[in-house]
Order: sequence, then C-alpha cells, then structure tokens
Amino acid sequence: MSELSQEEIAEIKDHFDFFDKDGSGLIDLDEFCQLLKILAPEASHDNAIRGFETIDVDHNQQIDFEEFLDWWKMNWTVF
Repeated sequence: MSELSQEEIAEIKDHFDFFDKDGSGLIDLDEFCQLLKILAPEASHDNAIRGFETIDVDHNQQIDFEEFLDWWKMNWTVF
C-alpha cells in the first residue's frame, strides 16, 4: 500500500473530527458506534464494541487520531 498524501490525511482527519462530537480530539465508544452505523449499517452493537477494542490499541477507552488513521488505512483505503 502506498503512503497517503497530506491531502488524504487531512480528509481522514475531517472524518475523524466529524465523529468526535464533543471536540475532545478522541473518539469514545458512543461516537464510534455512530461512526459504524454510517460506515457499516449492518454491524451489531457487539461488532462495534469488538471493533472499538481492536482499534484502541493502547486500551485507554478512547481512539486517538493515530489509532483511527491506522485503522482507516487498513480498512477503507483503496489499493
């Protein structure tokens, strides 16, 4: 997979900021559930919890932008 351009990263950051409803710079479980309803409407709440726990690599119950970016690159970037 090729590296993302600065423009692509900025676009992904816009997506992150859209779902960071409280403006904390982090996505919590509730915000992630809202994100997943849009990206994968068929996903269950259990799927959302498992996905959240997978993305939250430092296990602090929040997804920061770097974690989000890594996840986005693995799952949503067109190769």
